[in-house]
Amino acid sequence: MSILDDVFETDAKKNKNKQSATGKKAANKTKEFREEFSETISEYDYQPYRENGVILTRLSDHTVTLKYDGLLAKCGADDVYTVVGYGSNSNWENIQTIRMNRIGNTFQADIPTMPGMNVNIAFKDSANNWDNNSGKNYTFVQ
Repeated sequence: MSILDDVFETDAKKNKNKQSATGKKAANKTKEFREEFSETISEYDYQPYRENGVILTRLSDHTVTLKYDGLLAKCGADDVYTVVGYGSNSNWENIQTIRMNRIGNTFQADIPTMPGMNVNIAFKDSANNWDNNSGKNYTFVQ
């Protein structure tokens, strides 16, 4: 082995280590991007009731945030309650009434979900006026 072999071998090792480190950095960046990106994806990205002022955002497998600035809010409701049921829209199960928190002109509540079951929603105010999407309710399919 000559002195030049040592030089070339050292340079080759440096290049190999540099490529390996660069590859790891690139892999880490890709992984970070995927993790960061996936956290912002909601199962309910399709918001069919946005024009009605109803938006549902997934927080976890068992919880969603519901935002409402629809008809009742626009008509000046002081309190808004969401009535939530699960399963078929024609036969709700586990029905709950949840008071929503007012944040500016929007009402918001975190509501539980049941994996594999539709979430059916309607709204009412303290005067018992209802927003139930003209009798069709607001149904989100999981």
